[in-house]
Order: sequence, then C-alpha cells, then structure tokens
Amino acid sequence: MNSLYFYINFLRELTKILMKRNFNYILLYTFVQFVFFKLKTLIDTEFNWNILSDFALKNLIRRFYNEKNYYVDRNSCLLASVQYFKAPIPTWFYICSKFSLKKYKVLIIPKIQKDNVDTNNIFVSETMKYNIENALHCTIDKCFLLPTKDNSIKFATVVKVSMISNPYESTDNLIRVLLENYFSEPRFLKKNDLFGINIKEYMLDQMYLYINPLMSIIYFKVNSIIINDKDCTVNDISYILFGETTVIQEPNIHTYLPQKHFDYNQIEEKHIELYPPNLATLLEHLEHCILPFIKHDIQLSINPIFLIKGSQGSNKRKLIQILAEKIGLNFLNIDFAEVQALTSAQTEAKLRIVLHNAEQCMPCMLCLNNIEVFGKNSEGQKDERVISTFSNEINLLYNKHLKFPIIIIATTNESDIPSELNRIFIETIHLEHLNQKKRTNLISWLLMKQNLDYQVNLSKISGICSDFRYSDLLILILNAVKFRCKDKCRNFNAKNLKLFNLVLLQEDFDKAYEYMQSIYTDCKGTPHIPKVYWEDIGGLINLKHEITRRIQLPLMNTLEFGQSGLLLYGPPGTGKTLLAKAVATEFQLHFLSVKGSEMLNMYVGQSEKNVRQVFERARAAVPCIIFFDELDSLAPNRGRSGDSGGVMDRVVSQLLAEMDGLDYSNNIFIIGATNRPDLIDPALLRPGRFDKLLYVGIHCDRDSQFNVLKALTRKFKFRENGKELEKFVSQLPNHTTGADLYSVCSNAWLNAARKILNSYQNSSKDVKLNEYVVVELEDFSKAAYDLIPSVSKQEAEKYKRMEIELSSVS
Repeated sequence: MNSLYFYINFLRELTKILMKRNFNYILLYTFVQFVFFKLKTLIDTEFNWNILSDFALKNLIRRFYNEKNYYVDRNSCLLASVQYFKAPIPTWFYICSKFSLKKYKVLIIPKIQKDNVDTNNIFVSETMKYNIENALHCTIDKCFLLPTKDNSIKFATVVKVSMISNPYESTDNLIRVLLENYFSEPRFLKKNDLFGINIKEYMLDQMYLYINPLMSIIYFKVNSIIINDKDCTVNDISYILFGETTVIQEPNIHTYLPQKHFDYNQIEEKHIELYPPNLATLLEHLEHCILPFIKHDIQLSINPIFLIKGSQGSNKRKLIQILAEKIGLNFLNIDFAEVQALTSAQTEAKLRIVLHNAEQCMPCMLCLNNIEVFGKNSEGQKDERVISTFSNEINLLYNKHLKFPIIIIATTNESDIPSELNRIFIETIHLEHLNQKKRTNLISWLLMKQNLDYQVNLSKISGICSDFRYSDLLILILNAVKFRCKDKCRNFNAKNLKLFNLVLLQEDFDKAYEYMQSIYTDCKGTPHIPKVYWEDIGGLINLKHEITRRIQLPLMNTLEFGQSGLLLYGPPGTGKTLLAKAVATEFQLHFLSVKGSEMLNMYVGQSEKNVRQVFERARAAVPCIIFFDELDSLAPNRGRSGDSGGVMDRVVSQLLAEMDGLDYSNNIFIIGATNRPDLIDPALLRPGRFDKLLYVGIHCDRDSQFNVLKALTRKFKFRENGKELEKFVSQLPNHTTGADLYSVCSNAWLNAARKILNSYQNSSKDVKLNEYVVVELEDFSKAAYDLIPSVSKQEAEKYKRMEIELSSVS
C-alpha cells in the first residue's frame, strides 16, 4: 500500500509540473486529487469486525436477506452495514491489505438497519476470517474494502481438495457423500481456501452409521482449481458445483484450523464468550505458555507438556478443548483409565498408539485425563517401567522436529502424583474452587449460552450452591428447565409449548437444588444444608445460647480472628448431632458430617488423605460446619492406640495440622461429638482447637422433659389439645434422654394408629392415618410402661463427675 501511495503522489507532482506549461492538465490534477481523497477515505475507515461461527452467520444472513432474487453462498460471504455501501442487493467487494497489493474478492450482503447505530459493522465467519488472513497475510483489522464492478461468474471444471487431518476415523464413503451433498449447491471458493462441512447438516440421515458422535465438522482445503484446462492462481475465484465440476480428493494434509472466537445470541443480538468468565485468567495464562511453541520463528528445546490440577467436575477437559479451538488446533481427548492395562507391555503398546494418533492429526492438543491412574500395576503399586517408557516415547516424538506442534496437557484430580511423572511437566496449573462471585458469573454465562430467560436472584442461587462446580451448575440449570417444562405442561397443551418462551423462576431453581441434594447426600462426605430447626429440639436452652454465640460472632467478625471449635460430650442419645444440624440450618451453613470410623483405611497414608479431603471439601463449601461424630475413635490418645504402624498417631497429627490451617478461615466451623472425652488426645483440647467443651446431659427435671415432649409432638393431634403431656410428664422416670422420649412419642402414636386400624379392620374404605389418628393420655401411658432408660443412674453420675472435671478445661 505504501507503493500505491508513492505512485499517486508521483502522479500528483508530475501533474503540477505539467500544469505550469499547459493549464489543461488541471483536470487531470483534480481527478488524481479526487482519487487520492477517495482512496484515503477507504483506507482510513475503521470497521468493527464481528467474528461469528459459520452456523451463526448463516442464520443471521437468512434473517436479513431473501435468496429468491439473488443466489448467495452463505458460507463465503460477509454481512455488513457500511456507511458508503448503500446498495440494497449483495455487491462484490475486494478486501485489500493496507501493507501490500494483495486482495480477496468477496460478496457482501447489506444489513438493512432502521437507524445508523451499527454503521461500519461487518459480520464475518471464522472460516472466512481464516481464508482472508491466509490470502492477505495480515489480520482483518488491517484491511479495507474496495468496491468492484466485476460480477462475472465462472464455474470450475476441476477442483482438487484435501481433507485436513483430524483425530477421528472417517471412511472414504463418508467423505464422498459429504462432498457430493456440500457441492450440490454452487460454492464460491479460491485456491488455498479452507471450507468446513457440518456433518449434521449435510449427512443427517446417515451420520450415526459412519462417524464418531464427537465429530461435527470436517475441514477441507482447496489445492487447485482448473477452469477450461487452465490452472487458476490465488486471485482467481470461481463457483464449484457438483455435476459441472469434477471434485478430486487428494491425500490428507496438516494445517491449522479456523480459530473460534465468540458465540452469537441471535435473540438478544450480542456476542457470548466461548468460555465462562472464571476461566478467562487461566486460559490467558495457559495460552501464553503455549504460544511460544506454536510460532515458527521460535525454536525451543523444551517439550510442551503441562499439568492441570483440579477437583472432579471443575471443567478441566473443557478448558483444554476451548483453548485448542481458540488457537486452531485439533483436540484429541484420551482417558488414561483406558490406556492402563493389566500388563506393562500392553500399557506401553496403547501409549505408543496414542502418541502416533496425535502425530497423525497435528497440529494437535493432546488431553490426557486422569493421569493419577497411569504408571501403576494391577496391585496399585508404582510401575517405573511404564513411567520410563512414557518419558522416552515423548522425547522420541519431539526429537522428530515436527512441522506442526503437538501440545500435551494432562489433568488430574489428585493433589499428589509420583515425582517421576511430575518432573515431565514444565508447568502445573491449579483450578481453584469458585467463590460466590465467580459462581454467579458462571450461572449467568450458562443461562445466556443456552438462550434462557430468568427472573431470579443469581447471587442467592450461587450462595446456596457453594460446593457446586461447573458440571454441577450446568446440571442445576437443566433440572430447573425440566421442572419449568413440567409446570408448563400441566397448564398448556404440549403441542403449543414453546421452549424459547420459558422463563425460569426462583421456585424452579429451588426444586432443582433440592433434587440434586437428595442425590448428592447419598454420596459419602457431601456437604448439604440439613432441615433441623430449633423448634425441633426441646430444652437445652443454655446450650443453644452458647452455641449460637460461638457461631454468630465469628460470622460477624471482620478482623480475621480465628474461631475455636466446640466439643459436645455426654451420654448417647442426648441430641448432640441434632444440635449441630440445627445450628447449620438456622445459620444456613453447609453441614459436613464425618464419622471417625469412615476416615480409617487399611492402606498406608490413605487415612491421612481422607482427613485432608474432608477439609478440602469444607473449604470448597464455605460457609460450612465440619461435624466429627465419634471423635474418640478418630483421635485417641497418641502412643496408646496399640497399632504397630502408628496409623492413629499419624491421623491425629494430620487432624491437628488441618485444624491449625483454619486459623483465619472465619467461615469454617468445627464441632465434635463424643461419649468418651477422656479418650481424646489432649492436644485437641488446647485453645484454638476444641477449646470449648459443652456437656449435653440427660433430662432430670420435669420442665426439660415437658419441653422435649412438646417439640417431638408438634405435629400430633391430641384429644385435649396437648394437656395430656402435662399429665404424662409425672409418669416418666427421672433420668431420660432425648432418644428415650422420642421412643415414647413414636410408640404412643403407633398405639393410637393401631386403635384406628382395628376399628376399620372390616371396612373397605381407605384409611388416612394422618387425618384420623388422635393421640390420648392412655397411649402415652401404655408406651411409657415398658420404658427402660438407656442411661442408668450409675452412668448418669459418672457423666456428672466427668462434667465437673472437664469444666475447668473449658
């Protein structure tokens, strides 16, 4: 372009000289000045290039243009609203580089606007962007538009194409049918152009017979075009039509793919990022690490092998796939659980096949999932032979001086992997747990990507889903859609149901959350918010006040003082677990219940790992309560456990280390429960750990027993409106626990139910027990007749002495 400016300036100066001798040259000077002004206007015009997927651009063109009057190849055109482009029909333009004389002919369709808000807006597909930049050797923001009147249409006689190598297997018949269907309409292409064929669009009736379900688009490259026995140059463009043009397929080639940029929301007419906002920083960091290995002018003697660590469901594989699409690489996904075999020889053979497949589809990004299972034999021990083979095969691969890059990224859910594997990776990237703000942005992105309208408070939803990851939040939204569709189907005819009119409400997300919690609570160690309220617990007024004070003040604390733990001790059946659940419910804290026996494992180091995982889950689910039930079995006195390997001593040490690591975590609370506090290691009872011991005793006085009975019978129907309880309390033993009173109440209700069933025994009517069962004093008396207190007087006195001894500690 600088040379063009030079010629125009030279012509202007020459015209000035000639004007001195002949004034007739003033007309030529005026014309040259006009051409220069117009050209400068074209070059200086700034365009807003909107890059869309091929599918999104075709749908957008269909909205703004009717093809009945003028045929348009929607795969090879642009949609634009240009200030100096006023033609109402598609018009041919040259896209010219500002740095050279290269040009690319393209058909531009006018985007008719009622106002001029989107002036100089150009919509281009990802494939067209790739072809333009490949032809002009510059980015599209360094180009300008030049109108042309060359509307001649030429049909190619012969075209030779090659398929771009990809990770999936495809038969010759599949490729033949795809090309025939694609070129059944005229396609506007030139030499060295790339074009992609969507299998679902051009082979929908046979796609499940031939292809891998993960393969959606196959890319081809135009190697040469022949028109009337004459080879075309890169500037010659023609139409290719099956029947008029002979399509010849040549061997597969390796090249970069069109880069993906944005998705386009056609309803709201705005761009959507390919990736959620919480992955932006990680993607940028990982992209900067990979780019030096892709640039041809940089030669590094380092193997591009990276490791990504993150919890299950944190979107590690999706992160790598998005990065591969953004850079323009093939994505090959391999699970090491499938590579690992019974013998080392079989594992090595599968590993060589994986690396060979990656080499066949380069440029490639190879994703190795679950690398923690790799390099282990059938007994779970480290297999040094396989790890050594993996390292050697990678070195052999990169010593071949490949023309295109192969980037290897491994993923793992484990925090620790063998050191021999770890030294292979040049960088390790950690996926941290999402905080509430990131979860809110992620939910908003998922809803926008699926074109879903909503009328909910996203911050509230992300607050209750504190332990949810990417996959969990996606399932939450899908379940919310399911419940909204069910509600719509009840009110409307299914034939008239339109999904795009769905508006998600708060109740849909509440139902979806409860449904997912009902599934997740079946999993071991899953945090959840229980549904136990203060009114479900009778008596224990002082304990309620003390626990509330211990939990509420740290939540309000902004000075980052670490909070202490609570240890509830007392006889069995006194409501220690129920108290902890009620605290979690009242303060809307996640509740992570852990029994001491569940943490122990027969394998060396696994018990300590289980302790670490409990605290990791708690950090992911803040605010959270960790409740250690049967703490005496998990943390006995060190040196007295009697096991030869010292397992319990290591578990106690790990538990102490994790508790000390929560000094400044004001949203994680630890509550323990035990029947034998004298067996717990004394180090757990020092300040900063379980430094507050609360005794949960039996109910000795009539008032506390009455309060417990009142709480347990809240949903009962009485004959005398509850006055039966006041009369019944005097019949109870002096020493009863909450479990004893619960047994009395349940047996009393069963006694009343039996009377109802006996009276309806010979009747054919359906009996609704909840409506007819009325509990009387007689039922309670009968239930209490056989009651034997679970705690004897001697045991009660022992616990009383223990309370006095431990009161000085707390």
